[in-house]
Amino acid sequence: MNALPLHQKTAKLTTLLIMVVVGLLVLPAYSQEQDIWPDDEFIAWDDETLEDDLGFSDVSGFLSVDAGLRLQDDSATPTRKTLRDLRLHLETEYLLSESSFVFKGDVWIDGVREQTRAQLRELAWQGSLSSLGEWGSSWDAKLGQQVLTWGTGDYVFLNDLFPKDYQSFFAGRADAYLKAPSLAAKFSGYFDTFNIDLVLMPEFEPDISITGDSFSFYSPLLEQNIAPELRVKVYNRPDDGEVAIRLHRSLGSYEVALFGYRGYTKQPLAMDDNGDPRYARLNVYGASVSAPVGRGLGNIEYAYYDSREDVTGEDPMVPNTHSRTLIGYQQELSMNVTGAVQWYAEWQHDYSALVANSPFPEYEQEKVRHWVTTRVTWLGMQQRWQTNAFVFYSPTDSDGYAKFSVSYSPTDTWQLAVGGNMFWGEESHTFFSQFKDATNAYASYRYYF
Repeated sequence: MNALPLHQKTAKLTTLLIMVVVGLLVLPAYSQEQDIWPDDEFIAWDDETLEDDLGFSDVSGFLSVDAGLRLQDDSATPTRKTLRDLRLHLETEYLLSESSFVFKGDVWIDGVREQTRAQLRELAWQGSLSSLGEWGSSWDAKLGQQVLTWGTGDYVFLNDLFPKDYQSFFAGRADAYLKAPSLAAKFSGYFDTFNIDLVLMPEFEPDISITGDSFSFYSPLLEQNIAPELRVKVYNRPDDGEVAIRLHRSLGSYEVALFGYRGYTKQPLAMDDNGDPRYARLNVYGASVSAPVGRGLGNIEYAYYDSREDVTGEDPMVPNTHSRTLIGYQQELSMNVTGAVQWYAEWQHDYSALVANSPFPEYEQEKVRHWVTTRVTWLGMQQRWQTNAFVFYSPTDSDGYAKFSVSYSPTDTWQLAVGGNMFWGEESHTFFSQFKDATNAYASYRYYF
């Protein structure tokens, strides 16, 4: 979790405890109608067997050692280390008669920051609301700290406004750590006409973005990369929460969804009167469709980012309203080889007003910025060997980013992985090009228990 002042930590912990107590005392879960076990593992449990299974499940997890190195010097950062983790991950579940609590947490020694860190990834109650009456039988809930996600993009997020950890992503930590946890109440309803997911987050949770801790970023003011360990001041952090909603259903072979979000920009892209970074109010409305196409699966997603603090686009201190569009396709290319491609476009509304009022118009992105991504995944040696290659390329910015990894798991108890993150570009200020000096290679060993 991001470092917060003591009073904010206390408020967050208090809210989490309230959610957990509500789940424990009021809302029983996982009604017997739910399919808790896969069909191929179904056993006709009797009451005595169920009672024996209540309480804590076995504790599982892993111990990992991760190391990464910058492949060239970065004049803005004092070290070439990009990743030095000794990590312990633990998870368990506490089963009640009709509900459960889940726990997932990490503690690790961060050799880049030279500090011990911890992250509570899940501490939540989950189950159905059937005890609240007939209407409750159509609803499930998950209350507490949890990792949230939705949308159709692969490493490209339009309507998924839940927090991401880009420091972990660029350093080479496992993909699971790209999704950061949130304190939230998630309610899922299942109906004949549509299904609904409603997420209430009592306090704003931003992305863990590039702030200079491990990677430098471009400063238009200084016309060079800087690494100032940028922090958003307390008074520039929102003191209210966020709401996200998804309506979705199947129409034949089509999966259709509508999205809504009310909150703030997930990164501190706005500035106050003193030039300090802050988060601006933001509403997002979108939709997606996915369906079989030929021998593969296609998807289309759209999102409208409504900048509530600058409806005309004339305020250079606030991000412009813009639209995002994604078209993707994936299919099996041959046995154990899967390929995928995406086209992403970001269209700035009121672009002429943005350029006319910007203090650095030469550094503003194009009115329409495009990305093209490709992914190839190969599974070999009875899936004990996995190779992944993912490439972003922007024809408008003339820059790109390649992420690749190879992992080997000869048994269920350990895994060895190596990989790299490579950035390139023609101009120093474009999104991927600014991280050219962050190009790195990494290795990871993980022992499961």
